[in-house]
Amino acid sequence: MPTIRYWRRFAAAVVASVIACNATPQAAAAAPSPRTDEWWFRTWAVQSKIWPMTRGAGVTVAVIDSGVNARLPELAHAVVPGVDLVDHSTDGRVDLDTESPGHGTATAAQISGQGGGSSGYVGLAPEAKVLPIRISHSDGGQTPEAIKTAVDHGAKVINMSYGADATVMTPVHCSPDLAPAIGYALQHDVVLVASSGNEGAGSNWPSQPASCPGVLAVGAVTKELHPWVQTERQNYVTIAAPGGDMRLLDKQGRMHNGAGTSSAAALTAAAVALIRAKNPAMPARTIIQRVLATARPVGSPGWNNRTGFGLLDISAAIDPVGHPVSATAPNPIYDAFERWQKQISSTSPTPKQLLQSPIASNRAKKSTFLSSGTLWLIAGGGLAATLIGVVAIALILRSRNRFRRA
Repeated sequence: MPTIRYWRRFAAAVVASVIACNATPQAAAAAPSPRTDEWWFRTWAVQSKIWPMTRGAGVTVAVIDSGVNARLPELAHAVVPGVDLVDHSTDGRVDLDTESPGHGTATAAQISGQGGGSSGYVGLAPEAKVLPIRISHSDGGQTPEAIKTAVDHGAKVINMSYGADATVMTPVHCSPDLAPAIGYALQHDVVLVASSGNEGAGSNWPSQPASCPGVLAVGAVTKELHPWVQTERQNYVTIAAPGGDMRLLDKQGRMHNGAGTSSAAALTAAAVALIRAKNPAMPARTIIQRVLATARPVGSPGWNNRTGFGLLDISAAIDPVGHPVSATAPNPIYDAFERWQKQISSTSPTPKQLLQSPIASNRAKKSTFLSSGTLWLIAGGGLAATLIGVVAIALILRSRNRFRRA
């Protein structure tokens, strides 16, 4: 008959066996397969070069837009509860867009679509989470609150695929009302991404928040990696990403053709999420520096006003060992914001000279500060900014970043 010692040894062996089985590494979940018409996966060699390193796990991307339909199978496991800044009737996980088939849903799917559903649509960072922040596309004044809300809810990347006409803001085409929110995000190590605008073949009016210092402004390229015809020609453009010849998922789960810098911004935000997931200790400032320094020229080498420093190169930006970038490499986005912030907070008795452009020009011009509906004049003994009047300025948020219906 087995002794007590035998049974003790037997039990110990069983426990050890169970522990060993549980300790065996589990195979990672299979990566979803993108659709063949998601051509940007081939452009960036995502499946062979990027996804073996990371698919974005652990990073939350805020999508400031019309809300996101989280019930779609393509997004069901990607969207976390967000905030509705319009009427607080939802938690952001409903797309209430009435002007297009679902702008917020399309943007979110490009970032972290899971595959599945009837479309099989896959995002660039399928393991990242989307935090939907719903705003009204007729009220550009909600952007500062939306940025702060996104930061407070844990977003490390904020995507803003929309814009308001900032022509009246000179010479920096950005309302000073946005400066505290942008500064709040940068202080909390958050990367801000925005679409540069879709009026390059027309009025080409500057678009905020992309035009604001401190924001990564994204232009669009086509499948052939040429500048998209309608991408804006602006001195605030810093980088380019795919935005022409796109296939997009709408809020009903249907596919549409589209084009625009909205897509370019969404894919850039997803790329930043991948970089952050692979390099969790890398500061946002360094990420921006690397994104700009490793970009591939579009056309002639150097910066241009359609594609900035060039096409975003994810495999280079994500790999600081294989693609080192000097700590002293230029960082015009942060430099521009710091200069702008100093000018806004200055107590000089005369209007300060604001930077003309963080990239294209070092010249400055004198100006008063035009905010949304308020004219401010720097005045009086270098002690305070005195409010002297109210000016009605309509910051009409246009739908130029919408994808068109099929």
